[in-house]
Amino acid sequence: MANTLLPVQTDERNTLIDILRGFALLGVLIANLTGFVTFALPDTAQQPLLSTPADQLTEMFVTLLVENKFITLFSLLFGYGFGVIIERAAAKGIPPNQFFTRRMAFLFGIGIVHLGIWWGEILSTYALCGALLLLFRKASNRTLLISGILLLFVVCPCIQALRWIFLPNASAQMDALLLKYFQAIKSGNILRIAKYNYKSADFFFLQRYSQIRDMAEILAKFLFGYYILRRGFLSNIPSIPTIKKTWLTCLAISLLYMAVSTYLFFSKNTHPALPARLLIFTFERLGILCLSATYALSLALLYYRYDKFRLFNYFRAVGRLSLTNYLTHTVFYVFIYYGIGLGLLGEIHLQWTVPLALLIYSFQVMFSAIWLKAMLYGPVEWVWRQVTYKKRLPLRRRRTLLPRSVAE
Repeated sequence: MANTLLPVQTDERNTLIDILRGFALLGVLIANLTGFVTFALPDTAQQPLLSTPADQLTEMFVTLLVENKFITLFSLLFGYGFGVIIERAAAKGIPPNQFFTRRMAFLFGIGIVHLGIWWGEILSTYALCGALLLLFRKASNRTLLISGILLLFVVCPCIQALRWIFLPNASAQMDALLLKYFQAIKSGNILRIAKYNYKSADFFFLQRYSQIRDMAEILAKFLFGYYILRRGFLSNIPSIPTIKKTWLTCLAISLLYMAVSTYLFFSKNTHPALPARLLIFTFERLGILCLSATYALSLALLYYRYDKFRLFNYFRAVGRLSLTNYLTHTVFYVFIYYGIGLGLLGEIHLQWTVPLALLIYSFQVMFSAIWLKAMLYGPVEWVWRQVTYKKRLPLRRRRTLLPRSVAE
């Protein structure tokens, strides 16, 4: 049938996008593992784990080069993927809004369950912002770009300013919540952990408004990703003469951002006035976006010149199972940090989190490569696709049977 819509097949996939997704997942894993030390602990439990020079060097590395950069790249890729899915649906005569809403509803359900296990879950937020992205499906490229800029550099700073003005005691409330959360994780009581995870969602969304701010920021990055697809920046890099100028511009802003961030890192106990804090906050949004773009463009330029480099195959394998691998991260978090596993929350120094992330990622590379030799999709991706397309889809690859003389 002409209007039959099937998932993107292997030969239709944009290899570079899969590589970028796999690369982004490595950074997300590093950020989340370090976050269990730098964010998920009350100050009294956190400080001893940041005490050595190696810990402090790791903190600086993660702050400057990892924190928020790879989740930004992942957000840009989500917006890009939205455009691919919507355009394929429209080309096949399938109602795109219903199709994508069903897809986001399933993602939201996974996210809500996932939230009960881990406070850092972001899938439900992605699903909500993905649904809002449908409002821009027929918008012009100019509208996409301007809307993203307004959300990121006007709406987000305004929400942040309101939080600073009207929620001056938020830090004390956060410390109290973290102490209870720390105790819950160490206890290994899953129901108790889920209680504080859902309670923290209410705290961040309704009481501190930080989740609303983050949604505006994520939606902005989705719009930028959709704009990138519309302009063909990642599919036609060799033929776009301005791409290297874009890379150089992003690199220059990134270097300035890192210089400012380094200064702030070593003077982080200072408390500038509200206008200065707001200016820094806004510039950080720009710096994070540009550094993420620098990573993506650097990898893209390298790929188009050295596409046979084996590292790209590793990233691609992980990227093709991005949802499965992202959810698998949580299994490792539970095993390493929770009382139900090794119970090492509050005991692992920050310096060990990056090597640990690399070890976990290496396992995921091997798992993804082995899985994809026999299967078409990752296990979670397979279920997600069946719900989205409302049909049973094959999972195993079909083996091509060759004549005996050829096989020999």
